[in-house]
Amino acid sequence: MKIAITDCGRESKQLIYTQWLRSFHPKAKIETVSYRNGVTNISGYDGVVLTGGEDVDPALSKAAPAALVEETDRQRDDFEFDLLHQARKAAMPVFGICRGLQVANVFYGGTLIADLPTVGFRSHAAKKGDPELRHTIDVKEGTLLHSITSLLRGEINSYHHQSVMVPAEELLVSGSSDDGVVEAMEWKEKEGKPFLLLVQWHPERMTDRTNPFTNAVASAFFAETEQYYTKK
Repeated sequence: MKIAITDCGRESKQLIYTQWLRSFHPKAKIETVSYRNGVTNISGYDGVVLTGGEDVDPALSKAAPAALVEETDRQRDDFEFDLLHQARKAAMPVFGICRGLQVANVFYGGTLIADLPTVGFRSHAAKKGDPELRHTIDVKEGTLLHSITSLLRGEINSYHHQSVMVPAEELLVSGSSDDGVVEAMEWKEKEGKPFLLLVQWHPERMTDRTNPFTNAVASAFFAETEQYYTKK
């Protein structure tokens, strides 16, 4: 079984993603795909993980004012748009983390908030040197996220300054913080569609491994990739 994971742009953080994924399925091949290494076709893979990283180009995300958008990589945006197109066509499971949620929302027609504190939300990212920032998440009953975690309320970490402004028409907000920031998305209508789970937090960085918002979400993704692999 092979899992394609996008390049987050920093080797040390990429290692955290891959080690976390391997802890759930040691025999799976976890391979980085990127325009940088020339691996741009995901045929032959069994699932895709979209990692965190730069902001999405405001020309795509409609985040305004553009001056509040931080570092971007348009080549990565275009590459990941193509990955999402390939995955949808192949009915391949997709798991998006942080930027992964944002880029998927934009790909499907949604928009982003340029900077959360500037528009009145509290900060969702700890300052450099501060302890990990945590907050509660409220889960929408009856959603995929609810079925995976068996919780309607829990705790997650937070490392982002942007979030969803307008959800894409095809996507459902399945989790949110207590101040209304979108924390999870999935298909609105799941019938006939492949597995899609998008989370705004970083489950790969959570040290409390018994927390369903780190272990259950990864286990659910691997269960879907196993099914995809066996059906090929």
